[in-house]
Amino acid sequence: MILLGTTEFVMKIVEMIMEICELIADMISGLTSGLVPSEAVDELGILVILILLRAGFEFTKKVLEILIIIFAIYLLIQVLPSILAMF
Repeated sequence: MILLGTTEFVMKIVEMIMEICELIADMISGLTSGLVPSEAVDELGILVILILLRAGFEFTKKVLEILIIIFAIYLLIQVLPSILAMF
């Protein structure tokens, strides 16, 4: 078994998280049928991951709450034109 260095270990974790985000983004894109623009799909996937992390790890609560707010505002800015165009 090959032991990974700290940097390699962190990079592997980040790669796995990004793969999960891409999977979630693909699902969201398919389910929303164009309501969520393609530019915002990745951010929505990251927001879902952050919410899941928030539910699982109480000790990182404040940091995750701040990140969730930032991504939610960014997502709202991305989706708002699509919502306004519907009316």
